[in-house]
Amino acid sequence: MHRAAAPREAWIPVTSRLRLHVVEWGDPAGWPVIILHGGSHNAACWEDVCRRLPASLRLIVPDQRGHGASDWSRRGVYSCAAQVRDLRRLIGALGCTEYALVGHSMGGLNALMFASGRSPGLRALALVDVGTETRRSGLARVRQRPPLPQVMSTQEALRMMRERYPRQTPRWWRRQIERELRLVDGDTWRWGYDQRLARFVPAYGPDSAGRRRRAAAIRVPVLVVRGAHSRILSRGRAAVTARVTGGTVVEVPGAGHPVPLDNPRGLATALRRFLMPLAQEARRAAAARPVTRAARVRSDLPRQLEPEALRRAC
Repeated sequence: MHRAAAPREAWIPVTSRLRLHVVEWGDPAGWPVIILHGGSHNAACWEDVCRRLPASLRLIVPDQRGHGASDWSRRGVYSCAAQVRDLRRLIGALGCTEYALVGHSMGGLNALMFASGRSPGLRALALVDVGTETRRSGLARVRQRPPLPQVMSTQEALRMMRERYPRQTPRWWRRQIERELRLVDGDTWRWGYDQRLARFVPAYGPDSAGRRRRAAAIRVPVLVVRGAHSRILSRGRAAVTARVTGGTVVEVPGAGHPVPLDNPRGLATALRRFLMPLAQEARRAAAARPVTRAARVRSDLPRQLEPEALRRAC
């Protein structure tokens, strides 16, 4: 793990009523890699991965709408289409003309939908434990999961973390409480995301046929990452996703569906091997081009940015 500098952060408007909290790691002038977390997670859940990726990359990790420190949708709109629109506006606000995209679970479906549409600056896509189909048994478990409590004590939160992440340790569970939950008072916690998101899960994004059509339209290098013990993405479906996209599959050992949390070292290794040759190629291509004012990429997060003509999409 490299000794990265403290992350940079900002709040960037993507609609007239909704700002995304964005965390950056690495070199502000490096090749941009935009990372989309899974549902109920946030940018902090990728910290251990980002600290293990090369410091020469510019790692941009937004809290997606309704998660972490980002604004909640006033009308509870958390559809895949709404989040893809947020992503397009965020990329425009950041001024990234070339970039890679990494997405886990819900964020992976957002990334797949984005990559299959008009995305001229996209140069690579990594899908983390998500693909063209979801394992039926895993989907059934999601549907049968009892409603989560709105608030809980520290002991209740520890018990919940133990159930959600059985491969981890008590020390890790306590740390994850601070990442996923918000302290209300001395011993009361609430979720750090808008639970209205549950209305869009598990029927999130297109169905399997729609996902396959979308995946077939992707025209950049694709890496499909599967947690070796995942109950959501089977080995066979990961292979199908790779075949449809023309990509490759990597399995991360010791990981279930929450790959960034179960084995951040293994995931960082897989992403580094995939991204660094592409980043080096992009660097060589950029060096060979004459630099113009219009072609320059803004190399750091704005403290506050107001894109023009923001649509009222929330």
